Amino acid sequence: MAKVLSRVGLRVGLEDEAGTYKTPREVVKLNEVITPSVEFDSVDIPNFGYFGGMKEVVNIPCWGRISADIKTCFYDNLEFYHTLLTICNLKNETNAEGNTEFTPYTHSEATASLDLVLPDRLFKFKGSKANFKMSGKVADKIDLEFGVQGSYAGRDITETEIGNVDGGEVLVIDCIGAMSIDGTQINLSEFEFDMGCEIAQEKFTNVNEFHISDYAPKLTVKCRLEKGQDDGFDAFKNASTIAFEAIFRNKAGQDVWKLEIPKAQLSESPKFEDSEGIFVIERTFLAIADQGDDNFKLTYIAKANRD
Repeated sequence: MAKVLSRVGLRVGLEDEAGTYKTPREVVKLNEVITPSVEFDSVDIPNFGYFGGMKEVVNIPCWGRISADIKTCFYDNLEFYHTLLTICNLKNETNAEGNTEFTPYTHSEATASLDLVLPDRLFKFKGSKANFKMSGKVADKIDLEFGVQGSYAGRDITETEIGNVDGGEVLVIDCIGAMSIDGTQINLSEFEFDMGCEIAQEKFTNVNEFHISDYAPKLTVKCRLEKGQDDGFDAFKNASTIAFEAIFRNKAGQDVWKLEIPKAQLSESPKFEDSEGIFVIERTFLAIADQGDDNFKLTYIAKANRD
């Protein structure tokens, strides 16, 4: 007998037909190990009678579910995120400048297959959807998390192999970062953006796949409280909205990714915090739709368009 090291790899790929497994090819760079999490439906059989202890359980493997929290860094690499963003119900289009824009698409039918590769076996996902989170602190890397849920498509016990890929430059938040509210730069210490996807499983006699029934994008920012300046209380009281923009740059100071929220409304009262002897204000916003599926936009700046 021999041990199995807790080393994993992950491959993803869009499916030609939703819910039908297709061998994935794209390798995802990971921040930490992913442990397999598989669940099956079960039915308790009471079997009440003269004797105790007669309860039974019947497992139903038809609608097996498998999930994974995929944690990675924000790289200067569009290919790493194309599939994962797509199964978060985001469509991508190339704008007039040649940049790639991701925006919500409520009625997206795109699903993905995934292989979670352990040293001696692999677990297969199909019909998968995901939620998307982005977060970061000053002087630290920007983290992405994709909470994937899919149908269990089997497990193969076999010798496995998965290659690594060059991720390119990891983006961090530093003094050349650019975050603004209504066009005014803010002194931000940390932020989190959560798309808030509600993922549901379809369980029918011939169907086992997932869909996103709704989404509620939320932005949380922590900023230094500036003397005599706005703290968000009036905006919360008046239910007014702001425009938020975050630009993520590389070491050369070039714009690489941009997150835009045209209408953000405070969803709760601002919170004061003490941070090393100065006040910090935390504000949580909902990204509000105007005409539908326009809550936010995530743009990848093509290298040919960088200053």
